[in-house]
Amino acid sequence: MTTYSPSYKGTQWKIAQVELDPETGTPATTVQEPNELAGPTVYWPDGTTSYVLHFQQGHISWTVADETDTALRALEALRAGEEITPDALRAYLRDVRRLETRMTALKEELLLFAREPGPNGRARLPFRDIGVELRQHHTTVGERHQRILDGDTAQWRSWLTQDTERAALYTNGGNLPIPPRPLGEHETGVYDSQEEPGKVLARCRCGWSGPAGTNTVTASRQGKAHEDNPAA
Repeated sequence: MTTYSPSYKGTQWKIAQVELDPETGTPATTVQEPNELAGPTVYWPDGTTSYVLHFQQGHISWTVADETDTALRALEALRAGEEITPDALRAYLRDVRRLETRMTALKEELLLFAREPGPNGRARLPFRDIGVELRQHHTTVGERHQRILDGDTAQWRSWLTQDTERAALYTNGGNLPIPPRPLGEHETGVYDSQEEPGKVLARCRCGWSGPAGTNTVTASRQGKAHEDNPAA
């Protein structure tokens, strides 16, 4: 259930006061009730189906749920043959792109977790089992796992693992874990541009920011160049 927002044009719930019958304590006006409840799935008389997501990890999980909601609205619009406005189309493309990169980070974190020693001291899953589930040859999975150990982690891994014990893992070419190091004056990262939707840019703790663009690799290189030579 979401809080009603007058600026949002999509399907939403509106929290409103309902007059109650003073004798029975029941609503004096007709309130829509679901036709059927099936676990987290709810079926409504107007043909709408809603699915309740449960999470306890704050804004990280909420962000994925919000972008998934956008992706579902895009899917419904395309399947219904609706005309999509330029603003909505940009929002759909942006959130689907973000969701895709977050899912890549999640998939690769599961790969790492699957190869870490479990309670019995052995890897939780063999490469062959992982390959079956990912529809990849086990050698391909093993090669990707090794590249991650060598430092080639997913773009959004730091976002996924922030404020967790896993954040210190796989950050030093396979030597794990490493103790956290103090933050330096010049620490950069790649972020979505607030002024130009759909673009990204590098930002530094010192306040510096690079030009907005569409290529995250370019933005990352600009940030690295600033760290190496802040005075340039």
